[in-house]
Amino acid sequence: MAEKRGYAIGMQDFPTMIQSGGLYIDKTAYVYKMAHTGGRYFFLSRPRRFGKSLLISTLQAYFEGRRELFDGLAVSQLEKDWTAYPVIRLDLSAGKYYDLDGAEQNIDGILGWEEKKFGISGMSDVKFGKRLTNLIRTAYEQTGRQVVVLIDEYDAPMLDSITKPDLQDQIRERIRDLFSPLKSEAPYLRFVFLTGISKFSQLSVFSELNNLKMLTFDPKYEGVCGITEEELLTQMRPDIEALAESMSRWASKALTYDDTLARLKRMYDGYHFSKDMTDVYNPWSLINAFDMGDIQNYWFSIGTPSSLINLLRTKQLNLPDLEHLEVNMGRFDAPTERITDPIPVLFQSGYLTLKSYNEADDSYTLGFPNQEVYEGFSTSLYNYYCPDYIGSSDQMTIVYKRLRSGSIDFAEFLKSVQKWYRGIPYSITDKNQNEQLYQSLLYALLAGCGADVQAEAQTSDGRMDIVLKMPDRIYILEFKYDKSVEEAMEQMERKDYAVLFAADPRPVSIVGLNINSERRTIDSYDILPCKD
Repeated sequence: MAEKRGYAIGMQDFPTMIQSGGLYIDKTAYVYKMAHTGGRYFFLSRPRRFGKSLLISTLQAYFEGRRELFDGLAVSQLEKDWTAYPVIRLDLSAGKYYDLDGAEQNIDGILGWEEKKFGISGMSDVKFGKRLTNLIRTAYEQTGRQVVVLIDEYDAPMLDSITKPDLQDQIRERIRDLFSPLKSEAPYLRFVFLTGISKFSQLSVFSELNNLKMLTFDPKYEGVCGITEEELLTQMRPDIEALAESMSRWASKALTYDDTLARLKRMYDGYHFSKDMTDVYNPWSLINAFDMGDIQNYWFSIGTPSSLINLLRTKQLNLPDLEHLEVNMGRFDAPTERITDPIPVLFQSGYLTLKSYNEADDSYTLGFPNQEVYEGFSTSLYNYYCPDYIGSSDQMTIVYKRLRSGSIDFAEFLKSVQKWYRGIPYSITDKNQNEQLYQSLLYALLAGCGADVQAEAQTSDGRMDIVLKMPDRIYILEFKYDKSVEEAMEQMERKDYAVLFAADPRPVSIVGLNINSERRTIDSYDILPCKD
């Protein structure tokens, strides 16, 4: 059996990872590049659990001149100097910011820890900005060298308070004050690096540091966090082989290396952060899959985007709307202090990614990066709309699996969908009563069950509401709202939707559904085989 290597799950400290022999994917060439570009101020946005804190820790060890930690890594062949600089590291993710007192205590503690390193005391009553100024100058005077400032998850205080505008305004003022010395103390600074999920454009760090280099969409740094496909294939082959052996124990047949690689790609790949469209895998999910010996949903299990789902509902954006969004780059630069557009937040949070670039109009197409995010987000939408009753999430998943296995037919499946629609709270549907709502709900249900489902599939003569591909049959669904099933069936036959699957050996059935606005569910349906 292939030997499974040690995985430092959740470890974000570079020295500990190296000294314990944990698997480390070498990102040190990026570290050297940043340190020698001639720039001084850098900002990188990446989703949560994407390795930002580990990158910060790697930068700290590098600038502290800890050469022994980098033996055998790329930077050991690149760096000839290894000058030790004083490093100030502020990790704003250490704590929660749900009230002003708690926020101030967190920041006070973070600064106090750094002050202790340089023998500074008695500063707790001093404003944050003056404390950082004192820290920088003290470190410079004690060592005679310029200072490195590393700020991890700079936006955590604002994100924690995003649903409380008044509190966020107060916290933003504290954070603005904290970061204000970064420009005025430039003569004493060697390198400044910030990470976060979002860009809070009204903070002074972004308005005053006009030479702040944004790495988020820079092709040269697309793989600085996460695991690229090249890294997976060259550095992690033994891990893929061990995973294949592990999963073969309960699979219907032994999985090959290629089988397992294809499953990993479908589940965790698909992130892109520049026009180059370099494939980047979710590192948290990938490492957990290797450690657990199974391919499951790991990233989505550590947090659900309930606030984003509420925002999508407010903006009347449904799940199918998110699959092929065309946007310009300027949309990502919108202020996030008062979120009115969910799309930049969905991208920054990792729920959407760049799928393609159109040079002609300088636009991007966004979509879900992979099956893990697609199913996880669909399930979150499903659970948001689905009440706690007998036809809820688990029951509907069981019903879908029975349909897939052939133990029930499609009519029986639709009867369960009718019950599910009826159980959705009035408060959810009262402001969104239309055909698209019910289409999106069923689509989210099927996607969350792992179905091969597509919404708004295009033909030469229109769009199909939902296409569901089963192992032995394809179903085309057309929704009507307070109209008639006959109208839905006539439309599908007239536009010959089934012709799109002429080359597919599976038979095709068309399904017409009418939603009754008073009953808030399917009041009638028809199923007609049209290609056998």
